[in-house]
Amino acid sequence: MHGRPRSFYCDRFSVFRVNREEGNVKTRGLTQFGRALKELGIDLICANSPQAKGRVERMFKTLQDRLVKELTLKGVSSIEAANLYLVEYVKKH
Repeated sequence: MHGRPRSFYCDRFSVFRVNREEGNVKTRGLTQFGRALKELGIDLICANSPQAKGRVERMFKTLQDRLVKELTLKGVSSIEAANLYLVEYVKKH
């Protein structure tokens, strides 16, 4: 995979979108992260259902679990070595 993604799928965490009520009106503004994606032409897709949010959470948990296992298999035992391996890991996944 090369280049930039077409879209970014995320949960409704406040880093990704502004969730607030002003009076009786809910507003959805862009955060700095959202503005950066917009400037790059990347669509921001926020999970609006528990099922969709679960997919995002499962993906992150899978990648985190896999990273720990791969670090163990590679015999990585220091932060410096882990940082070096992380470059390879990101390319792989």
